[in-house]
Amino acid sequence: MNQTYLSIGLIGGYHGNSSREDVQSPSPNTKSKYPEYCKTMVVQDSNGVVKELVFPKALDLDRPKRARTTFSPEQLYQLEREFQHNQYLVGKERTELSKKLHLSETQVKVWFQNRRTKYKRDRGREAEVSDSKAESLAACNILRILQNRAPTYPTPLLSTYNYPY
Repeated sequence: MNQTYLSIGLIGGYHGNSSREDVQSPSPNTKSKYPEYCKTMVVQDSNGVVKELVFPKALDLDRPKRARTTFSPEQLYQLEREFQHNQYLVGKERTELSKKLHLSETQVKVWFQNRRTKYKRDRGREAEVSDSKAESLAACNILRILQNRAPTYPTPLLSTYNYPY
């Protein structure tokens, strides 16, 4: 059973570029309470709270993360231009664009997936703003109608009954 003991500045930051300091490990003869296919990490946050995290070994948490792709301005221009023309790039078109931009097909595919997500998110925000503006406009129109309307007072009922005074 693999156990790693870490001291981490912030809980949750153990899989990124956080500072790691080794904490004393238990003796190798210690019996584990987890199956052999599990790996545990004992982390200590900045407040001194110690937590034991359990993961499957298959996650390979010791492997460094791949560097983020940085697109050049020309690549971004071409990708955006193609996105404006066609939001779903597949097959031969994706192969040609990836060769033209000196990117892998996977990079182009992921860029288009992310761009579609951004497009849908932005459209949702625009719809919310539009709905909000419509509601505000409707409220303003109702207020204007109420302000411009001549006040109507209830007319007193004319007495048709003669009182014997």
